[in-house]
Amino acid sequence: AWSELDGLLLISGALGMFDREVVIQSGGYHTNTVGEDMELVVRMRRYMADKGQGYDVVYIPDPLCWTEVPSTIKVLARQRSRWTRGTMETLFTHRKLFLNAKYGKLGMLGYPYWLVFEYLAPIIEFLGILWFIFLAITGNLNWPFFLLLFGFVYFFAVSLSIWSVLFEEMTYHKYEKKMDVLRLIGTAFLEPIFYHPMVMLMSIKGNLDKVFNRNSWGKMEREGFKKS
Repeated sequence: AWSELDGLLLISGALGMFDREVVIQSGGYHTNTVGEDMELVVRMRRYMADKGQGYDVVYIPDPLCWTEVPSTIKVLARQRSRWTRGTMETLFTHRKLFLNAKYGKLGMLGYPYWLVFEYLAPIIEFLGILWFIFLAITGNLNWPFFLLLFGFVYFFAVSLSIWSVLFEEMTYHKYEKKMDVLRLIGTAFLEPIFYHPMVMLMSIKGNLDKVFNRNSWGKMEREGFKKS
């Protein structure tokens, strides 16, 4: 969807292909950020816009690519902290893009979305949880309203996840077994309760790491791919 809207700010460093000449002309990979893939994409787009040259940033679903993902919660936490810090660095470095019509959808759509929903959303959510705890402790929480709102938000999130799984399967037919699709749908019911809060807290840690100048990459233990 973001590819169609021309709003992509990030191409995964492990699964991306770039125009070599544009990479070089725009300055190559920067070494002063831990989110070098996102920063490079934003800088390349900004460079092309400043030069008045046309370009495309597209998602291609057909290639079969493999990348190793975190296999433990500890490694996942390091990765998410790094991603948060990289997002902060990129958004700050290219803050001139924010609502700048000169950069078209990059400045008016892509950048604001990342600022609000990718960076600020976990912070707002965390503060909301703290406020909920305060209201519950002080006896000022409207429990019927809270339970109604919680149920609505939960099932709305689950519905979006299920629709995404089904839409991808109908479009790309990546799964040969129906059981695999059913497992993904089952996971959608657990994600808001377990995985999402965990990742949110990891993002908060990333903010704290940045504030206290803990800018290391973080050790990523590699285990390789298991043969099936």
